[in-house]
Amino acid sequence: MKTVSNQLLWGYYPYNTTSPNLNFAVRTMNPAEATDVVSIIQECYGDSYFYKQYYDPAELVRANESGYLTSVVVVTDKGEIIGHMALLRTIDDPQIVEPIIAVVKPAFRNRGVLTKLAEYLYVYKDPKMFQGVIGIYIPPVTKHIFSQKQVYHHGFKDCGIWLGYLPDAEFIEISTEQSQRLTLVLTYMYIVKPKTLIIYPPQKHKNMVKNLFKNIGVARVQCRIPEKKSENDVNSQSDFRIKADKKLRQAIVKIVRYGKKIIPEISAMLSKFCSEKFVVIHLYLSLNDPLTYYLTPEFEKMGFFFAGIMPGTACKDALVLQYLNNIAIDYNKILLINNNAKEILSYIKKERNC
Repeated sequence: MKTVSNQLLWGYYPYNTTSPNLNFAVRTMNPAEATDVVSIIQECYGDSYFYKQYYDPAELVRANESGYLTSVVVVTDKGEIIGHMALLRTIDDPQIVEPIIAVVKPAFRNRGVLTKLAEYLYVYKDPKMFQGVIGIYIPPVTKHIFSQKQVYHHGFKDCGIWLGYLPDAEFIEISTEQSQRLTLVLTYMYIVKPKTLIIYPPQKHKNMVKNLFKNIGVARVQCRIPEKKSENDVNSQSDFRIKADKKLRQAIVKIVRYGKKIIPEISAMLSKFCSEKFVVIHLYLSLNDPLTYYLTPEFEKMGFFFAGIMPGTACKDALVLQYLNNIAIDYNKILLINNNAKEILSYIKKERNC
């Protein structure tokens, strides 16, 4: 992957009637600016930010040089770095990107800095940044509503909710209770929108899955009931993409191809993760694979439950299931401002018999 060129987008925005105007540029980061970006991360998060590797300026530079991270910064006309946001690609899911490390120096908040960073990425959309990408996803937290407002303002739509997905993080100068793991709202924006989609959701979740795809912009969604395959028609070996993080106590299993022993394989993985004190396990199933129609109920018997959809993954258009290992969720502490998100949460609560 290659880094993108330093495009500029200038802004001139008044802070208030008693403060001087702020003149700044938005562009991709130069390697020499990585130390300044890390300083802003530390100023905003202390040592609690999830992506610990990016507290190291050299690692931030390496990630940008590899093309798996594209950092965008806000620079004042005096040359001061006051804000940063980056697009993250992964080896498993190169067709989707996640904006991360969205930080603004506290002294420059409420002056349009974060808004212009977002516009540069989501509205301006430099094509060099999105080569081979079909969509952007953002999972704003639900312990406060600030990040949700920003995401919806720029056109992202709800397609899932991930309960207790991350350990709590400290948002400096944002007062919130910190008593349970963070629940996230999964939002999505297509870069390349399909006109028609043929999928095989389980009958139980057919309407919800169809509605979520329409909500994120697919005009025509065909949900089909496949003919059941004989055992001889199923692949002998399964193909997985597994990401496990012991510090976050979180595991993600993406089933790229179903094999004959897929049920005992997932059962064994689940037992192993639970025995190792993982508290959140996500299972991604391909909605483009007819077997998902039949196998989803088998995974739900293990304790997995509906969490949403995610287009463009290693599983292509994925149905996301979630498993919680002995953690309680206080739904009253989940703050949502969008009715679609509230409907998804109600659906999940119903599925979990809460």
